[in-house]
Amino acid sequence: MSKEAKFLVYCVERYRHSKSLSGQEVAKLFEKYRVYDYITKYFESLHTTGDICIIQDIDDYIDSVKAVSYTHLTLPT
Repeated sequence: MSKEAKFLVYCVERYRHSKSLSGQEVAKLFEKYRVYDYITKYFESLHTTGDICIIQDIDDYIDSVKAVSYTHLTLPT
């Protein structure tokens, strides 16, 4: 298993524990918002931070994706 794959598993487990979610719930959330791609892309930066920073970064990323999705769904005024 690659170091990136091991880190993905680590992030899923830390996120799951932090948010009191099941593995399936985290998997669905990460797939919906492409968090797996994000973690893989920024592996070099993310793997040097601690658990709290990783969780916060994932939350910030998900929020940013939601915000972009929301702005594309609203009607211009």
